[in-house]
Amino acid sequence: MISNIRLKKINTDITSIIIDEPKTYNSLSFQNLRDLIKAFKKLDKDRNVKVIIIEGSGKGFSAGHNLKEVKSLKIRNNIKNYLTFVLN
Repeated sequence: MISNIRLKKINTDITSIIIDEPKTYNSLSFQNLRDLIKAFKKLDKDRNVKVIIIEGSGKGFSAGHNLKEVKSLKIRNNIKNYLTFVLN
C-alpha cells in the first residue's frame, strides 16, 4: 500500500509531515491516520528533532476525516473497534 504521508527533513531539528492527498483535500482516512501515527512514532525516536510541522499538499490543509469512509462503517461498534485498531 502506498502511503499519502511524507516526511521532509528541513534541517537537523525540524521535520515536516506532509499529508499528500490533494484530491480529497488531505482528508484523514483511516489509512492516513495509521500512517500519521507511524510517522510520529518514527520522529519520536529521533532525538535531534525538536519541531514537527504538519502540512497538507494542494489547496487545503485537511478536510477532516474522510466522511465517505465513515459512512461505510454503518454500525457504531465497528467504528469504535476500527478506531481502537488504528490507534494501537
